[in-house]
Amino acid sequence: MIQIPKDLLDHHAHIKLRLSDMYGIIIDKKRPFRCDDTVQTAHCLEVILTGTIDVRYGSYVQHLMAGDIQFRRRGNYQLFPSDDYTSLLIFMENEFVDYFLESHVPEFKQEKLSADLPPFTFKTSEFIKANVAQVMQHIVQPQNYSRCIVKFAAHQVLLQILSGDQSKTFASFLKDLVSNKKVDLAYFMETNFNRQLSIADMAKLTGRSVSAFKKEFTDRFNTTPVKWQFNRRLEYAEYQLKHSNDPVSLVAYSSGFENISHFSKVYKQKFGASPKSARNELV
Repeated sequence: MIQIPKDLLDHHAHIKLRLSDMYGIIIDKKRPFRCDDTVQTAHCLEVILTGTIDVRYGSYVQHLMAGDIQFRRRGNYQLFPSDDYTSLLIFMENEFVDYFLESHVPEFKQEKLSADLPPFTFKTSEFIKANVAQVMQHIVQPQNYSRCIVKFAAHQVLLQILSGDQSKTFASFLKDLVSNKKVDLAYFMETNFNRQLSIADMAKLTGRSVSAFKKEFTDRFNTTPVKWQFNRRLEYAEYQLKHSNDPVSLVAYSSGFENISHFSKVYKQKFGASPKSARNELV
Protein backbone atom coordinates (compact mmCIF):
# COMPACT_ATOMS: atom_id res chain seq x y z
CA MET A 1 0.00 0.00 0.00
CA ILE A 2 1.12 3.54 -0.65
CA GLN A 3 -0.31 6.78 0.67
CA ILE A 4 -0.39 9.79 -1.58
CA PRO A 5 0.70 12.51 -1.48
CA LYS A 6 2.93 11.49 1.47
CA ASP A 7 4.78 8.62 -0.22
CA LEU A 8 5.50 10.66 -3.36
CA LEU A 9 7.23 13.58 -1.70
CA ASP A 10 10.62 11.92 -1.24
CA HIS A 11 10.92 10.90 -4.89
CA HIS A 12 9.35 13.63 -7.02
CA ALA A 13 9.74 17.38 -7.50
CA HIS A 14 7.06 19.14 -5.46
CA ILE A 15 6.05 22.34 -3.74
CA LYS A 16 3.99 22.68 -0.56
CA LEU A 17 1.47 25.47 -0.63
CA ARG A 18 0.53 27.59 2.34
CA LEU A 19 -2.79 25.84 2.83
CA SER A 20 -2.54 22.68 4.94
CA ASP A 21 -1.69 19.52 3.00
CA MET A 22 -1.86 21.25 -0.38
CA TYR A 23 0.90 20.15 -2.77
CA GLY A 24 1.90 20.41 -6.40
CA ILE A 25 3.86 17.33 -7.52
CA ILE A 26 5.46 16.42 -10.86
CA ILE A 27 5.58 12.66 -11.48
CA ASP A 28 8.77 11.85 -13.39
CA LYS A 29 8.89 8.63 -15.45
CA LYS A 30 12.42 8.05 -14.11
CA ARG A 31 10.80 7.34 -10.73
CA PRO A 32 7.68 5.34 -11.61
CA PHE A 33 5.11 4.19 -9.12
CA ARG A 34 2.27 1.72 -9.34
CA CYS A 35 0.15 0.23 -6.60
CA ASP A 36 -2.95 -1.93 -6.42
CA ASP A 37 -3.77 -0.43 -3.01
CA THR A 38 -3.48 3.35 -2.83
CA VAL A 39 -4.91 5.53 -0.08
CA GLN A 40 -5.30 9.09 -1.32
CA THR A 41 -5.60 11.28 1.76
CA ALA A 42 -6.43 14.54 -0.07
CA HIS A 43 -8.46 15.45 -3.16
CA CYS A 44 -6.38 15.35 -6.34
CA LEU A 45 -6.46 17.27 -9.61
CA GLU A 46 -4.30 15.33 -12.09
CA VAL A 47 -3.14 16.40 -15.54
CA ILE A 48 -1.69 13.52 -17.61
CA LEU A 49 1.38 14.77 -19.50
CA THR A 50 2.67 11.61 -21.22
CA GLY A 51 1.78 7.94 -21.28
CA THR A 52 -1.34 6.45 -19.74
CA ILE A 53 -2.71 5.41 -16.36
CA ASP A 54 -5.58 3.11 -15.38
CA VAL A 55 -7.51 4.32 -12.34
CA ARG A 56 -9.74 1.83 -10.54
CA TYR A 57 -12.26 3.01 -8.00
CA GLY A 58 -14.63 0.39 -6.66
CA SER A 59 -16.26 -1.19 -9.73
CA TYR A 60 -15.19 1.68 -12.02
CA VAL A 61 -12.12 1.53 -14.26
CA GLN A 62 -10.96 4.60 -16.19
CA HIS A 63 -8.16 4.67 -18.77
CA LEU A 64 -6.47 8.09 -18.89
CA MET A 65 -4.01 9.25 -21.51
CA ALA A 66 -1.94 12.34 -22.27
CA GLY A 67 -4.20 15.39 -22.36
CA ASP A 68 -6.72 14.02 -19.88
CA ILE A 69 -7.51 15.71 -16.57
CA GLN A 70 -9.05 13.92 -13.62
CA PHE A 71 -10.41 15.12 -10.30
CA ARG A 72 -10.39 12.43 -7.60
CA ARG A 73 -11.79 12.90 -4.15
CA ARG A 74 -9.84 11.40 -1.25
CA GLY A 75 -10.34 7.66 -0.92
CA ASN A 76 -9.01 4.24 -1.97
CA TYR A 77 -7.81 3.66 -5.53
CA GLN A 78 -5.81 1.25 -7.66
CA LEU A 79 -3.34 3.03 -9.96
CA PHE A 80 -1.58 1.37 -12.90
CA PRO A 81 0.55 3.82 -14.93
CA SER A 82 2.45 2.96 -18.12
CA ASP A 83 6.24 3.08 -18.22
CA ASP A 84 6.21 6.47 -19.98
CA TYR A 85 3.60 8.02 -17.68
CA THR A 86 4.24 11.51 -16.32
CA SER A 87 1.76 13.89 -14.76
CA LEU A 88 1.14 16.98 -12.68
CA LEU A 89 -0.74 16.31 -9.43
CA ILE A 90 -2.27 19.05 -7.31
CA PHE A 91 -3.52 17.84 -3.95
CA MET A 92 -6.00 19.95 -2.02
CA GLU A 93 -8.23 19.94 1.02
CA ASN A 94 -11.86 20.98 1.44
CA GLU A 95 -10.72 24.42 2.58
CA PHE A 96 -9.28 25.20 -0.85
CA VAL A 97 -12.31 23.83 -2.71
CA ASP A 98 -14.65 25.79 -0.45
CA TYR A 99 -12.67 29.02 -0.96
CA PHE A 100 -12.66 28.44 -4.73
CA LEU A 101 -16.43 27.94 -4.83
CA GLU A 102 -17.15 30.98 -2.67
CA SER A 103 -14.83 33.15 -4.76
CA HIS A 104 -15.82 32.08 -8.25
CA VAL A 105 -19.06 30.09 -8.39
CA PRO A 106 -22.41 31.88 -7.92
CA GLU A 107 -25.27 30.16 -6.17
CA PHE A 108 -27.21 27.69 -8.27
CA LYS A 109 -29.64 24.83 -7.83
CA GLN A 110 -27.51 21.79 -7.07
CA GLU A 111 -28.01 18.57 -8.97
CA LYS A 112 -28.78 15.54 -6.83
CA LEU A 113 -25.84 13.18 -7.27
CA SER A 114 -25.18 9.50 -6.67
CA ALA A 115 -23.43 8.79 -3.37
CA ASP A 116 -20.51 6.97 -5.01
CA LEU A 117 -19.61 8.70 -8.26
CA PRO A 118 -16.45 7.71 -10.16
CA PRO A 119 -13.72 10.34 -10.58
CA PHE A 120 -14.49 13.17 -13.01
CA THR A 121 -12.44 13.18 -16.23
CA PHE A 122 -11.99 16.09 -18.65
CA LYS A 123 -9.90 17.07 -21.67
CA THR A 124 -7.17 19.67 -21.48
CA SER A 125 -7.11 22.92 -23.49
CA GLU A 126 -4.44 25.30 -24.71
CA PHE A 127 -5.26 27.57 -21.77
CA ILE A 128 -4.76 24.74 -19.29
CA LYS A 129 -1.56 23.60 -21.03
CA ALA A 130 -0.11 27.10 -20.63
CA ASN A 131 -0.98 27.12 -16.93
CA VAL A 132 0.47 23.65 -16.41
CA ALA A 133 3.73 24.73 -18.03
CA GLN A 134 3.96 27.66 -15.62
CA VAL A 135 3.16 25.43 -12.63
CA MET A 136 5.84 22.92 -13.55
CA GLN A 137 8.45 25.64 -13.93
CA HIS A 138 7.65 27.00 -10.46
CA ILE A 139 7.73 23.51 -8.90
CA VAL A 140 11.11 22.62 -10.39
CA GLN A 141 12.64 26.05 -9.72
CA PRO A 142 10.70 27.83 -6.96
CA GLN A 143 10.92 31.62 -6.98
CA ASN A 144 9.28 34.44 -5.10
CA TYR A 145 5.51 33.93 -5.08
CA SER A 146 5.80 30.42 -6.60
CA ARG A 147 3.34 29.04 -4.04
CA CYS A 148 0.79 31.71 -4.89
CA ILE A 149 1.25 31.16 -8.63
CA VAL A 150 0.68 27.40 -8.30
CA LYS A 151 -2.41 27.99 -6.16
CA PHE A 152 -3.85 30.51 -8.63
CA ALA A 153 -3.09 28.15 -11.51
CA ALA A 154 -5.17 25.49 -9.75
CA HIS A 155 -8.00 28.05 -9.60
CA GLN A 156 -7.62 28.72 -13.32
CA VAL A 157 -7.67 25.05 -14.28
CA LEU A 158 -10.82 24.45 -12.22
CA LEU A 159 -12.44 27.55 -13.75
CA GLN A 160 -11.64 26.31 -17.25
CA ILE A 161 -13.24 22.96 -16.38
CA LEU A 162 -16.33 24.65 -14.94
CA SER A 163 -16.68 26.84 -18.04
CA GLY A 164 -17.46 23.69 -20.01
CA ASP A 165 -19.65 22.17 -17.29
CA GLN A 166 -22.97 23.25 -18.77
CA SER A 167 -24.95 20.77 -16.68
CA LYS A 168 -23.17 21.97 -13.51
CA THR A 169 -22.67 18.34 -12.50
CA PHE A 170 -19.05 18.93 -11.53
CA ALA A 171 -19.92 22.14 -9.69
CA SER A 172 -22.62 20.24 -7.79
CA PHE A 173 -20.07 17.56 -6.98
CA LEU A 174 -17.61 20.13 -5.58
CA LYS A 175 -20.33 21.72 -3.45
CA ASP A 176 -21.36 18.30 -2.19
CA LEU A 177 -17.71 17.49 -1.47
CA VAL A 178 -17.31 20.37 0.99
CA SER A 179 -20.68 19.95 2.69
CA ASN A 180 -18.86 18.20 5.56
CA LYS A 181 -20.59 14.85 5.12
CA LYS A 182 -19.12 12.19 7.37
CA VAL A 183 -18.30 8.63 6.36
CA ASP A 184 -19.94 5.94 8.49
CA LEU A 185 -17.31 4.69 10.95
CA ALA A 186 -18.33 1.01 10.86
CA TYR A 187 -18.25 0.93 7.05
CA PHE A 188 -14.92 2.74 6.92
CA MET A 189 -13.21 0.53 9.51
CA GLU A 190 -14.44 -2.71 7.94
CA THR A 191 -13.17 -1.52 4.57
CA ASN A 192 -9.79 -0.28 5.81
CA PHE A 193 -8.85 -2.26 8.94
CA ASN A 194 -5.90 -3.97 7.20
CA ARG A 195 -4.38 -0.77 5.82
CA GLN A 196 -1.52 1.10 7.48
CA LEU A 197 -3.43 4.23 8.46
CA SER A 198 -2.68 6.54 11.36
CA ILE A 199 -5.42 7.97 13.55
CA ALA A 200 -4.96 11.29 11.73
CA ASP A 201 -5.44 9.51 8.39
CA MET A 202 -8.60 7.77 9.61
CA ALA A 203 -10.02 11.02 10.94
CA LYS A 204 -9.34 12.88 7.69
CA LEU A 205 -10.72 10.14 5.46
CA THR A 206 -13.95 9.99 7.47
CA GLY A 207 -14.42 13.78 7.51
CA ARG A 208 -13.68 14.38 11.18
CA SER A 209 -11.11 16.07 13.37
CA VAL A 210 -8.81 13.73 15.29
CA SER A 211 -10.50 14.50 18.62
CA ALA A 212 -14.00 14.07 17.16
CA PHE A 213 -13.00 10.81 15.49
CA LYS A 214 -11.59 9.35 18.73
CA LYS A 215 -14.60 10.40 20.82
CA GLU A 216 -17.22 9.21 18.35
CA PHE A 217 -15.39 5.93 17.82
CA THR A 218 -15.05 5.22 21.55
CA ASP A 219 -18.70 6.13 22.17
CA ARG A 220 -19.87 3.83 19.40
CA PHE A 221 -17.56 0.82 19.81
CA ASN A 222 -16.62 1.08 23.48
CA THR A 223 -12.92 0.76 22.63
CA THR A 224 -10.19 2.76 20.92
CA PRO A 225 -9.62 2.69 17.14
CA VAL A 226 -6.20 1.06 17.61
CA LYS A 227 -7.53 -1.76 19.81
CA TRP A 228 -10.50 -2.34 17.52
CA GLN A 229 -8.23 -2.48 14.46
CA PHE A 230 -5.79 -4.85 16.18
CA ASN A 231 -8.52 -7.32 17.19
CA ARG A 232 -10.22 -7.12 13.79
CA ARG A 233 -6.94 -7.98 12.05
CA LEU A 234 -6.49 -11.03 14.24
CA GLU A 235 -10.07 -12.17 13.66
CA TYR A 236 -9.58 -11.80 9.91
CA ALA A 237 -6.29 -13.72 10.07
CA GLU A 238 -7.94 -16.56 12.01
CA TYR A 239 -10.69 -16.81 9.39
CA GLN A 240 -8.16 -16.84 6.53
CA LEU A 241 -6.08 -19.57 8.19
CA LYS A 242 -9.18 -21.74 8.49
CA HIS A 243 -10.76 -21.03 5.12
CA SER A 244 -7.91 -20.45 2.67
CA ASN A 245 -4.75 -22.19 1.54
CA ASP A 246 -2.68 -19.00 1.57
CA PRO A 247 0.75 -19.21 3.22
CA VAL A 248 0.91 -17.89 6.79
CA SER A 249 3.07 -14.98 5.61
CA LEU A 250 0.46 -13.92 3.05
CA VAL A 251 -2.32 -14.20 5.64
CA ALA A 252 -0.33 -11.95 7.96
CA TYR A 253 0.26 -9.30 5.30
CA SER A 254 -3.31 -9.37 3.98
CA SER A 255 -4.56 -8.94 7.55
CA GLY A 256 -2.49 -5.80 8.03
CA PHE A 257 0.56 -7.16 9.89
CA GLU A 258 3.91 -6.12 8.45
CA ASN A 259 6.10 -8.26 10.71
CA ILE A 260 5.63 -12.05 10.63
CA SER A 261 7.25 -12.76 14.00
CA HIS A 262 5.11 -10.09 15.67
CA PHE A 263 2.02 -11.54 14.00
CA SER A 264 2.84 -15.05 15.25
CA LYS A 265 3.40 -13.77 18.78
CA VAL A 266 0.16 -11.78 19.10
CA TYR A 267 -1.85 -14.49 17.33
CA LYS A 268 -0.69 -17.08 19.87
CA GLN A 269 -1.44 -14.71 22.75
CA LYS A 270 -5.04 -14.30 21.56
CA PHE A 271 -5.86 -17.81 20.32
CA GLY A 272 -3.49 -20.01 22.35
CA ALA A 273 -1.73 -21.52 19.34
CA SER A 274 0.67 -20.30 16.69
CA PRO A 275 -0.68 -19.54 13.20
CA LYS A 276 1.20 -22.54 11.81
CA SER A 277 -0.24 -24.83 14.49
CA ALA A 278 -3.74 -23.51 13.83
CA ARG A 279 -3.33 -24.28 10.13
CA ASN A 280 -1.93 -27.79 10.85
CA GLU A 281 -4.89 -28.61 13.11
CA LEU A 282 -7.16 -28.37 10.07
CA VAL A 283 -5.17 -30.83 7.98
